[in-house]
Amino acid sequence: MPRNVANLRDNLAQLKDFLSYLSTVEGDLSNITAPPFILAAKSAIEVPAAWASRHDLFLAPADEPDPQLRATLVAKNYLCSLKQLVDEGGDNAAKKPLNPFLGELFIGTLGEGVNTTRLITEQVSHHPPVTACYMHNEEHGISSRGFVAQQTSFGASSGVVVKQMGYAVVRVDKYDEDHLMTMPTLLIKGLTTGSPHPELGGPCYISSSSGPLTKIEFGTTGTFGLGRKNMVQATIYKTPSMRDILCEFSGHWDGKMAIKDSKGEILEEFQADDLPPIKPTVRPIEQQTTWESRRAWSKVFEGIYEGNVHKIHKHKSALEEAQRALREEERARGSSWEPCFFTNRPENARVASLLKDLPEEVRSELAPTKTAGSWNSVGIGAAENIISRLHALHANSPTSTK
Repeated sequence: MPRNVANLRDNLAQLKDFLSYLSTVEGDLSNITAPPFILAAKSAIEVPAAWASRHDLFLAPADEPDPQLRATLVAKNYLCSLKQLVDEGGDNAAKKPLNPFLGELFIGTLGEGVNTTRLITEQVSHHPPVTACYMHNEEHGISSRGFVAQQTSFGASSGVVVKQMGYAVVRVDKYDEDHLMTMPTLLIKGLTTGSPHPELGGPCYISSSSGPLTKIEFGTTGTFGLGRKNMVQATIYKTPSMRDILCEFSGHWDGKMAIKDSKGEILEEFQADDLPPIKPTVRPIEQQTTWESRRAWSKVFEGIYEGNVHKIHKHKSALEEAQRALREEERARGSSWEPCFFTNRPENARVASLLKDLPEEVRSELAPTKTAGSWNSVGIGAAENIISRLHALHANSPTSTK
């Protein structure tokens, strides 16, 4: 029997067993380990970088003097980031990233030279699992900070549903302006047929301090979900009352989209890939601390690439046991773990106002109780000092080359 046919049959057998197991589990499935061919060789802590992957578009609002156009650019970046968010078309498309461990870090940069954006992501809570992210470009005076808790469920018809509770705030310093963005629901459909593919669910909103409110909706064409997938429509209203339309986006987030004015006339047509995505640059693995994602999971990633179930389980279990031991040590000392780069504190008045502009049913899903609080960055200056100390300690460690 050809090897590829044997691998396919083995994968389908594993998938059948996995789906049968999922159907018996009640509640959140976030900590379930999927078969190797379903796993992505990356941690979910890398996912937030997608929101700045179309880097020039991420920076564009900082150079736009018109507030309505700035809101349009923020929405355009949101829509063009969605394809990268689910790794559509890449090696990790429709695959499940690994669940980050408490304190896991992903530190890197996007762009280069004067356009360099610092990226810092940290797993700030374990129950519930919450990832916080901060991106800052000093030259352009634009930043984004956000946090999200994930809740995973499975149904025979709905597939795997990853509900993201949280939001991000894009700040444009020059105009003292903030844009609050809610997160889409991630769906993996087609598991039961052996043809998994990613889809997105909403609605999502972008609330802008300059006035506009954007509503984003997703869907498919055809009957019973059959037909063209990944449809998206975003309507930008002039105010949170959602009466007067400024403009509309329509099309497919993995393909062609168009912007139309309030009269339906096309202003622009574009595709997400008109601006090729860039990947974060990180330090070489041997220079990373043991808390940094790609070093911490490196052996597990090898097992995923090799399809080696034993290797995945061995190194994943070792990491999880080490985390449990740390929690036991903390309990024995009467202490608790604290994040390095984020603090848990109530939102400022500006963000609280942006949250109030959202529909009530959306606000209820963003309650701090669902994200273990409201997470804010310690600031780029303090963060850079922490990064320098971490890497200095690692460089002087006798195990730094292991």
